[in-house]
Amino acid sequence: MAAAFFASALGLWTQPAGSLSILWPASALLTVLLTRHPSLAHPLSWAGAFCGLVLASLLRTSMSWPAALSYGVIDLLGVFVAWSILSSHWSPAHLRSPQAIGRLLLACAAAAATHTAIAIALSPWLRPGIPWSTIALNWFIGQLLSYSAFLPPIMLLPRPLTRCRDHRQSWASLLRRMAKETRLLPIATLAVSLSLCFLLGGPGVAVFPIPALMYCALTYRQLTTAWITLLTALTVLLGISHGWLSLGEVQHLAGLQAWDMVSLRLGVLLLVTSPLLVSSILAARGDLITALNLALDHDALTHALSRPAFLRRAAEHLGRSPAPPQGNALLMLDLDHFKLLNDQYGHAAGDQALKAFAQTVRTLVRPHDLFGRLGGEEFAVFLPSTSERDSHDIAERLRLSVEALTVPLDSGPPARISVSIGVVHDTHAPHASLSLLLAYADQAMYQAKRDGRNRVHMHGGPAARPLDATEDPTCPLPLNNAPKAP
Repeated sequence: MAAAFFASALGLWTQPAGSLSILWPASALLTVLLTRHPSLAHPLSWAGAFCGLVLASLLRTSMSWPAALSYGVIDLLGVFVAWSILSSHWSPAHLRSPQAIGRLLLACAAAAATHTAIAIALSPWLRPGIPWSTIALNWFIGQLLSYSAFLPPIMLLPRPLTRCRDHRQSWASLLRRMAKETRLLPIATLAVSLSLCFLLGGPGVAVFPIPALMYCALTYRQLTTAWITLLTALTVLLGISHGWLSLGEVQHLAGLQAWDMVSLRLGVLLLVTSPLLVSSILAARGDLITALNLALDHDALTHALSRPAFLRRAAEHLGRSPAPPQGNALLMLDLDHFKLLNDQYGHAAGDQALKAFAQTVRTLVRPHDLFGRLGGEEFAVFLPSTSERDSHDIAERLRLSVEALTVPLDSGPPARISVSIGVVHDTHAPHASLSLLLAYADQAMYQAKRDGRNRVHMHGGPAARPLDATEDPTCPLPLNNAPKAP
């Protein structure tokens, strides 16, 4: 009820004498509230919203009870249509494409058409003497403008936003991110265009800010652009409705003819929708580039870095100057008896093992560590700024976590997997290239296999026992009976 009341009061503030409000945010705000919080969509909430709409009309204007009730019904039915569409499967999951923005605008148009149809039916009683065509155009364009201006900025907000529980998802952090990415030149350009609106005036004031808003759409993120667009539209509309902006021969909004009002609202509607469409195109392009980079740099099955991406990023870390005082470490990981798993249970089971293994490794490494698939069942982890002891501890934690994994199979008991890990720290190979570190880590990994598999071997550590002539480090053992490390 409170939300409906204050949103209606804001809309009534833009209402000139003897005319409809130039902007009506109540319907859009109620739609977003009900869409984002489905638990509110029960009869008591609808009744409270209706009371808020009616009460605001009665307190802000000298409207009669029957008229206030009628306008409340019109608004509530439009909100119901918009909420029904945006709560359905047809509604876009996000607004980061022109198609999604188009769907949202179609939902806005359907709601505005509902408002208009009921208003036309009640027009002989609510607004006698005014042609129905004039009411239809003004009401439809006005409601479409209100929905289009308020819905996108609010729906683009990430959810849920908390007050303080998670500092990464709070209103304060969102405002800081928006302020951080807001470069000044587009805002300055927009400020100049709005100043021209107030200084020059005239029939074209609604389109003065459009080039500057396009500049903002090309510079800022979609969410920032949507809110800047909304604030610009509010500035123009409030300036016109209160006489701060001159419209040429007409000095005040109340002096506009009905068709002039339609033209003005269409102009502001273009001001709102054009930057939204441009920013959605750029957002869709950015998402496509991100997806392509992800596909190029990551293995499709395990989502680990691809071999070229891992080698490139690891070389970048090694080439940094000055080198970290703790040094860097490189881990080579190879699943034990993986060929036997594929032969005995099929490649689908092998893929499941690789995915489970990769997921386990990703949960244990740090955000700045590099995890890549070098080929087949062979993986590598690069640990920047890590001491020799810590690198061994990390490798041992990885080994124990993989040892505890089980791979579900289509039939029979789940399979167990293990990993052999070779570790090299650059203190044992100063100034070594990445290829040399990989060779040392690979040697250490094969030594771990010779020592019995499912263990960690440090390059430069104690000498391992020589390989017996009867032993073959590549000979597979039954996976479910693989020996455990002591």
